[in-house]
Amino acid sequence: MALTKSRRAREKDVPDQESVYKDPNMPLYKLLDETELTKLSKIFNRKHERRMDKEELRKVLYKVGYIEYDQDKFDDIFKKMNTSCNGYATWNEFISFLIIGFQLQEVSTEYKTLEDPIPLQPTMIRSHHRQPINRITFYPTVKPDRSTTWQSGSIMTCSNDGIINYWSLDMKLERTVQSTCPLLKVQPTWVTDMVVLPDVSIICTSSTERDLRFYDISARKFELRVMVTSLPFAVTTMNYTFSRRITDPSRLLLGDMAGNVKIISFTTEARGPFRGQPGIPLLSVRYESVVRNVIPNFKLLEIPRLHCDTVRQMAYYGTLRGAISCAECPKAVVISDVADGTTIYTYKIEMGAWSFALDEGARILATGGPDCLVRVWNPFVPRRPICTFYGHHTGIVQMVFQDNGKRLYSLSKDKCIKVWDIGLQAIVQSYIDWPYNLSEKGTLQALYNPLNRQWIIGSAMIAVLPLSPEQSPEHTDGDTHTAGISVVLYNRLFKVIITCGWDSYILVWNPFDGRRLIVIKNAHTVKIHGKVYPIEIICATFDPDYQRLLTSAHDGTLKIWNFNTGNCLRNMKIGPWLSITSLIWVKNRMMISGWNRTITEFADLRDIPQTGGSESKDWSRRHQEDISASVVRVPETVVTSSYAGELIFWSLETGQPYKQFDVSYPTERIKLQYQLTKTKEKTKDQIQREKRKSATLAAIKEKQKKPGLGVQKFRLQDGSSAKGLNLVVRDIYFSWMIPGPPTQLSKASSTKREKSVEQIVDQEYLHARRLGVFSMLFLKTRRNEPEIGTLLVGLGNGHIQVWNHHAAGGFITSFNAVYKFGDYVISMTTDINNEFLFTEEEPICMPEYRLRFPFMWGDRFVGRAARAVRGQAKPVLLSSIRGHLMPVSNLAYIDECEIILSASTDYSARMWTLGGRYLQTLGTFKPWKNIKPEGVIPKDFEFGIPPEIKRVASSTSLRVLSGGTLPKPLTEKQKQRRAQKESLSVDESKIYGMALTDPILGNHYRVAERTTKPRFIDLDTSFPYIPVYQHLITPQPVDIEKSNIIK
Repeated sequence: MALTKSRRAREKDVPDQESVYKDPNMPLYKLLDETELTKLSKIFNRKHERRMDKEELRKVLYKVGYIEYDQDKFDDIFKKMNTSCNGYATWNEFISFLIIGFQLQEVSTEYKTLEDPIPLQPTMIRSHHRQPINRITFYPTVKPDRSTTWQSGSIMTCSNDGIINYWSLDMKLERTVQSTCPLLKVQPTWVTDMVVLPDVSIICTSSTERDLRFYDISARKFELRVMVTSLPFAVTTMNYTFSRRITDPSRLLLGDMAGNVKIISFTTEARGPFRGQPGIPLLSVRYESVVRNVIPNFKLLEIPRLHCDTVRQMAYYGTLRGAISCAECPKAVVISDVADGTTIYTYKIEMGAWSFALDEGARILATGGPDCLVRVWNPFVPRRPICTFYGHHTGIVQMVFQDNGKRLYSLSKDKCIKVWDIGLQAIVQSYIDWPYNLSEKGTLQALYNPLNRQWIIGSAMIAVLPLSPEQSPEHTDGDTHTAGISVVLYNRLFKVIITCGWDSYILVWNPFDGRRLIVIKNAHTVKIHGKVYPIEIICATFDPDYQRLLTSAHDGTLKIWNFNTGNCLRNMKIGPWLSITSLIWVKNRMMISGWNRTITEFADLRDIPQTGGSESKDWSRRHQEDISASVVRVPETVVTSSYAGELIFWSLETGQPYKQFDVSYPTERIKLQYQLTKTKEKTKDQIQREKRKSATLAAIKEKQKKPGLGVQKFRLQDGSSAKGLNLVVRDIYFSWMIPGPPTQLSKASSTKREKSVEQIVDQEYLHARRLGVFSMLFLKTRRNEPEIGTLLVGLGNGHIQVWNHHAAGGFITSFNAVYKFGDYVISMTTDINNEFLFTEEEPICMPEYRLRFPFMWGDRFVGRAARAVRGQAKPVLLSSIRGHLMPVSNLAYIDECEIILSASTDYSARMWTLGGRYLQTLGTFKPWKNIKPEGVIPKDFEFGIPPEIKRVASSTSLRVLSGGTLPKPLTEKQKQRRAQKESLSVDESKIYGMALTDPILGNHYRVAERTTKPRFIDLDTSFPYIPVYQHLITPQPVDIEKSNIIK
């Protein structure tokens, strides 16, 4: 009986021998099936408060799921799971951890921009029309193979008075013509629409005179060639389509005021019915003659009463070979066969449609009308729309698809543009920032240019609005944020990168496959007059266990985040609009400093989410200026600095200061004075002391008024420039430095310290001219001995001071970190072992570093970075490159891969190797180059150079980015081969016919040969007509000014 009980006990804790143990290298959510999750849920339910500690959960996973992890890996998994940070994992935390794993697996690597689809203000252009524009169209240049592109052609605008303007593709006015009716002698015409027939070089206009006028515009002419009069009703809208095969008929689609649809078909060979005929400069026919086919090759198909109201828009659907028309009637949209006029599909809307958009590739149709609704249809299923979008407050007049039907832009009469995501069936953006002078009462006409992704909207003026503009790979690698980036951090537990920016975004990245895992929009906001505005994120840091994220904003607010889910766990605040410049998070404590000039300490209440800032206290106020930086070394010291150069060492345990210095006079220690908070009457000694103080400061001010002694104040403000490195500097240069052993650093300054004994002086007698401190860094692996440097302080003059935080320590030495006047270090970082800033006492192996850093390789001349530290023995400058166009704001380091992360105010965060080679940019639109999570970047990695840096980088930066060698100059043969290759790729849209042959200037400078025979002229008859006139720009004739001749 005892043996049976012991056997059962063993079987209860140990899995069956026949069970297959699962691979612990796979994620946990892939190892558990539905049956095992059900068993785990029952076990959690039997536990007290449905939670288990780390060891209990490990045993349960081993028993139920046959999963066995090593201790270190399971510790990391439990930290990821335990979001409450209380040492217990509940069932909700466990199942949420599995769900997050599934969600992160489904995150696509497809590029998705963070910017709004309409990111910029429109460019307003004067229309040069007296009346509002009623049509904007594109006149393409037709190639010999009858193909067209948006790279060559003109944009044309027409107004009701018949004025037609030619515009270049960059919207520069080229010329102006006018469509007039030759039958009207007094009354002006009223043009209703215009359409371009590019394959026959014809423009057709319709008017309220119930006529159609066809103008010949070849060779920069504008001559009325054909005129059709006496139509039953005035034509209100037109559309034209032609085929690349010249034998196929071209079609002109017409819609009139009575709801009729007419289709005119003709062949365009030899310009068809618009070919010039001798003795007939103008062919004027009545509509009845066109119906009887009097005009050769001019066939008319009329579909009467297709709509019961005015036709508002026409288009051609090539897939169905049908004409699409819309009107404000129950038969809102109709697709008719262009061959026989039969109705193919009818889309019924009670209030009708004013406009529609069609994407043939995606087979999707969108309609909008006076009911303010946007309906999306499958063209082959007219019974009901796919989805209906609500949001407009007035009728919809213009619509356009983009990106193969993924997005839809709709424009209403109140000049409101709404952007819709068709896949998500949701609104993306509402845009109403239009200038008042665009249109007041006139209609809105639009033309979408797919080449430069611009929507040209015209009425009283012309507005050019970019829609989701694409970035050129020749000029940039893309942006990470939509504004400057202030923080970049690497989480060693979850192995992700977190970036925060001035756009109030928090982004979580996978640095190895480039996926953007989490997006937190509007992390910090403020409501002013009922409108919510985002606030810039200034600082961010992790908790000691790397499980939570703390962010601070410019308005003095703080938030704690679960960055895996995007949930805000706690809100805090130090004061109204007191910018926070530094965050420190140690066990159970958070220390905040900034413009409040003191340290505010908050308690880390892990089990109380969504609490306010009542659990806080302020340390004693010792700074006379705003705090610029603070660092901590657990469990000893907190160091704070200000923009005035104040450096104060605090005890982390008691919160009391024990040393104070001024970086302008580092060897003079400032006496700390402790005062009671109670107010007392001033004694005679205090009064005399204040008089001496005021007299001393007055004398100092008098000296500063003299020439050459002006006061220079350094303070980091929003938008100020500063540069970067592993120490960051203003022109965005990165530098890697390695100093000698600690004993060598102390020797340089030991003689000075022996000669000048450290003095303790009052702060009030210090010189008024002070250096600001902009960055600090603790070297946490170094021993805390008075003669060993443990603290780096970056000054406003570009120098870095080395300090020791020991009670008996102080200033040790300083070195130069910049090579340009006015630059200063604003960010510093190091690896986990502090190897590339300071080494331990072992000697330095310089040949090893020379192999790893191309900057140290020999060059023809010494660059600026090397010249700046030529006389500086220690530290050794290992590398210096230009990484960004604008200031570098923050740096981080990935120890596993030896990768440096840089964040800049130019909206980008980039990855670099330790040797200075460029990897890629987070959020790039280019294909991502995968990186292994462990191990150094291999030498065969496809390195590159940022396109914008390639244009402005120095020879030193280019040499380092190229791997130590500059590109060799090409020989003459290589240049000829490259030129030959470039000459083969000719843009056919810029020429007509054959390429030019030598001699290009012709034989104009040769003397004509004398001969009695008649000269044979060889004409090129391969074209239907001579196209040379299209290339001749003939100036308008002007009167010759007669000069006064004095007789």
